[in-house]
Amino acid sequence: MEEIIKKVKTPFNWRRFWVILITTVVGIVVVFGILVGYTYSYNKKVLPGVYLGKIPIAGMEAGELREFMDKMNDKLVDEGLTINYKTVDKEDSFKIYPVLVSESNSLELVRIDVDAEVKYLIDYGKAGNVFSRIGSILKARLSYPNITLHNIEIDETRLLEMLGSELSQYETQPQDAGVEISSIEPLQYEITSSTDGVIYDYKSILGQVVNSWEILQVAEDLQMEQSFVESKVKKEDVEKIEDRLGDIFDDGGLNLQYTDPHTRWEYEWWISLEQIKTWLNVQPTVENGFGFGLDDDELIGYLKDTVAIKVNREPRDAKFEFSEGDNKANEFQGSRPGIALDFEATYDLINQAILERTWHDEGITKSISLVTERIEPNVKTGDVNDLGITELLGIGTSDFSGSPRNRRVNIQNAVDKLNGILIPSGEQFSTIEFTKPFTIEGGYLAELVIKGDEIKPEIGGGLCQIGTTLFRMAMNSAMDITSRRNHSLVVSYYNDPTNGNPGTDATVYDPAPDFRFKNDTKNYVLLQAQVDWDEQILYFSLWGTNDGRKGYYSNPVVLEWIPYGETKEIETIKIDPGSRECQHAYTGANTTFTYTREDADGKKEERVFESHYRPLPQICLVGVAKTCSPSPDNPDEEVCVPISEVEIPVEEVVEGEEQIEE
Repeated sequence: MEEIIKKVKTPFNWRRFWVILITTVVGIVVVFGILVGYTYSYNKKVLPGVYLGKIPIAGMEAGELREFMDKMNDKLVDEGLTINYKTVDKEDSFKIYPVLVSESNSLELVRIDVDAEVKYLIDYGKAGNVFSRIGSILKARLSYPNITLHNIEIDETRLLEMLGSELSQYETQPQDAGVEISSIEPLQYEITSSTDGVIYDYKSILGQVVNSWEILQVAEDLQMEQSFVESKVKKEDVEKIEDRLGDIFDDGGLNLQYTDPHTRWEYEWWISLEQIKTWLNVQPTVENGFGFGLDDDELIGYLKDTVAIKVNREPRDAKFEFSEGDNKANEFQGSRPGIALDFEATYDLINQAILERTWHDEGITKSISLVTERIEPNVKTGDVNDLGITELLGIGTSDFSGSPRNRRVNIQNAVDKLNGILIPSGEQFSTIEFTKPFTIEGGYLAELVIKGDEIKPEIGGGLCQIGTTLFRMAMNSAMDITSRRNHSLVVSYYNDPTNGNPGTDATVYDPAPDFRFKNDTKNYVLLQAQVDWDEQILYFSLWGTNDGRKGYYSNPVVLEWIPYGETKEIETIKIDPGSRECQHAYTGANTTFTYTREDADGKKEERVFESHYRPLPQICLVGVAKTCSPSPDNPDEEVCVPISEVEIPVEEVVEGEEQIEE
């Protein structure tokens, strides 16, 4: 009998399937929840594994980052910049400290924008939805990303000045070939040869400084590159147009003409053949090759010194000034557009007229009309009848007791410029714009500041008294603060009048930083300035139409005082040997206060101002002896070095003389 084997099919185990599925889903949810929780634990921290250059910053919160960045910024400024350079016969280096210090101001020329960097570092890798953020945090955990800072502020102009003061003695500018004219009638001249130049690439240093500071490294290996610059005009180029030199003078001088648009008075200036002879040079042009033209520095200098004083007129705004007693306008001034001579455009016209004489015999230009720019006033006369100047919005004060004479003069000069300024609705007020130019001609006097290893006079000390007082006025008037930076140092003039603490100051230094606020009311506002010379108190008040808003700020609080350390001495040969010139020491501080704007409905907008003031030891310039010898490149020039760098034979030391210690 045949055995029949039956295969029995096992039924599907649904119970087991659901157990596995649910377990898997629960596991995924748990893991996802853990990842989400882990990710969001870094919401206010730097992602794990992140390095800033060689420095680990993973897990730092905003407060830690800000403290860390402030300390590193101070360290980089204190260490200074070591610049290595080469000359024809040596390799050497020098050090500059990127900070300007005076009795009433301080400014770092290279600076980390700490607030912007803290935000960037906290936000790094956190864009997108939750899944992309989980991916970013896992990637950071495994790859240890190395990032750099993105907000390094550098004052190029002043740093380039400091570099040039050290290295310009080793540079030679290229000299173009040209003609030296000894006589016009009869024409006698000599063609001069060209020489190539040797210069330093100053701007390359600025890039190196930024690269170092981006990873918080002391800039010790900055290399100043020297390059050769070829002259643009050779002797053979001049010889090609030599036969046209007489035509330049045969056509006579040039007449400059200008009619004042306000008075309709006519002015004329005559550029004589003698001036043309002095300013004449040879220039390459695109269309016609080489030609005889005029030196731009010489001609523009003439326009500034002789012509512009008759042409330039500042715009004049329509202006009301109010007495606080009856709140009525007691002075009226009609508006007037300003006029400014366009130096570059006027030079181009004059220069082109001379160049044409090289190539043409007919159609020669004999007269030039000056090119000017019209500068519209901020407030025209037609506006002043409906400005909405009705009541006091807020007042700011500061105490300048003990200020030296030059500083007091500067404060009064700025007050005179600011008093009565009208600011249209929606416009931004700039302290620098309304108080410049910061020159002797602009009414300002000089005070001393430290620049590297020298103490030099600088025009405009005391402007930060203006910026600080305006800052307080703008807050008390509930204005929108658009630009404010605290000083680098704690300066007693700017301590808050409520409790004497630092924190409510605003530094002003042309062209930056500036203090600015926006008139975000629906009407004009009027700025009033007043000085109480008996009490030495500066007042700024803002008038307008109150739309129900309130503005106020809390008393500044010092979170930490930072000791300034030991005195720093800088040896220099730029002052007399044995003499000593010092700046004050400054205790550092970290401060905070809150500025509140409250609208008519009671809605509040709060803004926290945190300020870091770096500690600065007393800095003294100490004069050391020097020895001078003829330059190996030019016997008519001297090269001087500190005497400590020169080996003095024993027999040259006179008995009884005081020796100079290094």
